[in-house]
Amino acid sequence: MELRPYQLEAVAAIAREHERVRSTLLVLATGLGKTVTFAALARDVAAQGGRTLVLAHRSELLEQATATLRKLGLRAGIEQAARSVGPLELPDAIVASVQTLQRSRLANYQRNEFKLLVIDEAHHATAQTYRTILDYFTPAKVLGVTATPDRGDGVGLRNVFDSTAYRYELRDGIKAGWLAPLEVRAVEVRSLDLSRVKVRAGELAADELEAELLRDAVLHEVAGPLVELAAGRQTLAFTVGVAQAHALADVLRARGVAAAAVDGSMSAELRAKVLGDYRAKRVNVVCNAMLWTEGFDNPATDCIALVRPTGTRALVAQMIGRGTRTCEGKTSCLVLDFVPGRMSRMRLASPRDVLAGDDLETEPKQDKAERKEKERILVALERRRWIREVGVVYAAPQLDVAELLEALGVSGAAASRTEVGLGLGSMASPRQVAALRAAGFEVADELGKRPAMLLFGLLAKRRAAGLCTIKQARALKRHGFDDNLTTAQASRVLDAMAAARWRMPSDARAQLMAELRR
Repeated sequence: MELRPYQLEAVAAIAREHERVRSTLLVLATGLGKTVTFAALARDVAAQGGRTLVLAHRSELLEQATATLRKLGLRAGIEQAARSVGPLELPDAIVASVQTLQRSRLANYQRNEFKLLVIDEAHHATAQTYRTILDYFTPAKVLGVTATPDRGDGVGLRNVFDSTAYRYELRDGIKAGWLAPLEVRAVEVRSLDLSRVKVRAGELAADELEAELLRDAVLHEVAGPLVELAAGRQTLAFTVGVAQAHALADVLRARGVAAAAVDGSMSAELRAKVLGDYRAKRVNVVCNAMLWTEGFDNPATDCIALVRPTGTRALVAQMIGRGTRTCEGKTSCLVLDFVPGRMSRMRLASPRDVLAGDDLETEPKQDKAERKEKERILVALERRRWIREVGVVYAAPQLDVAELLEALGVSGAAASRTEVGLGLGSMASPRQVAALRAAGFEVADELGKRPAMLLFGLLAKRRAAGLCTIKQARALKRHGFDDNLTTAQASRVLDAMAAARWRMPSDARAQLMAELRR
């Protein structure tokens, strides 16, 4: 098996880091071959007479790692539950369940048994179960591999890893052609109200979030655009819980879609059947209750539906990563980002955050604060540049700066200066940003003061003219209506569209607009 250029670079970088530190991290986006890369390292270790231990937390990851190691010519065994490798017949590599390799099972091995210890999906490595194993095999060098080095609970991987040896992220893989290009569409679900969902431990309360997502109006507002936009694509729809997954699948089937739901309570045989039907394209949409965020590999997946709002960038990255692999006939992966009509009090993660990347916490706090201050003025402009470079289409139902400038008649040099205001000069205050979000604009935390003032000016003009809200304007524009209607007119149009399940014929649209003009 021939390694790709960046995989060769990663192997060399890891070897250099292991000369100066015990533990280091490899960050590769999903679909870029983390397993192949660490298997190549294990092959090098075996050539020097050493053994490798690979730790993972799910059966799918264990099987995947073992198969890859064997493809590279290594003797590999599995240590999990009833499966065990005898201490007198150790292979080149052992792939072990982190839950199994504890207490007496761990004591079966000598502390110097392994030269290299690999942690698959290393963002889990801060858990005590991993630390126990790392502390036991103290002579071994440690490599963590992950696509998502940031953790939602705020516990830094710096507590486990001394450095980051190499990183090659989503935007890099797309730009180089190793990953499928993304088409990102934000779809507003007007009836979804997250303002009343509590925030617990930095994340939306799962029970309250699922109750809101289970409302009939929300399910149908999700199903309609999903059917329309994902038509003909193999789609994974991620949900917050089991009930939502099955309810959404029911609604999709009622609309004629070959849909199924999977969750952890189902038997392995039943899950395997759903997966087989999906791979054979007998099922087109699988509503997944957070079961296939890791270890799932079906390159034909070309649509990801994010139907579980979250504040965790890593979780969004894991979900999107299920659709980034390339295969014959696949030209892109469509990401449908279902956004609420009323936002949560916490900032939600989005596909844009995944494309922008995220830095691993490896420096002291004072150094990190200094770096962030230096980079703050470049963040917005860099994100725009990255999106352009990798060819991502981001069609968001919002008034972006270009549309705003056009609406206000700002062009030429003035427009350039205003765009620079996104990242340079004085910044809008947190209160101003919050007020704009409450009004319906999706703006970044690093919004410049000049664009903020233009947005407030646009709001004032709309209110003075008696025009509809920004949220209503976005919905009208998305469905092909004039967005300069009054609030009452906008409500009438949107109510009629909802009653028609957002599929109103063109003649009915024309009649409705004619009635509004009388």
